[in-house]
Amino acid sequence: MHTLSNWKAKRAGGRITIYGVDENGISTKIVGVDRIEPSAGFCIATDKDGAAHRLAV
Repeated sequence: MHTLSNWKAKRAGGRITIYGVDENGISTKIVGVDRIEPSAGFCIATDKDGAAHRLAV
């Protein structure tokens, strides 16, 4: 599971797109996010394919 920092979420159609920087300092975009929920001190974004992405707070 990748961790994104300095992220922001924007609504795009019926889903959410998240822009951020991964642990290697590379700009990353996660498209098709269905939900964002808290878990163990992080926010977890789950995309339409069921993949989870950790969002640093």
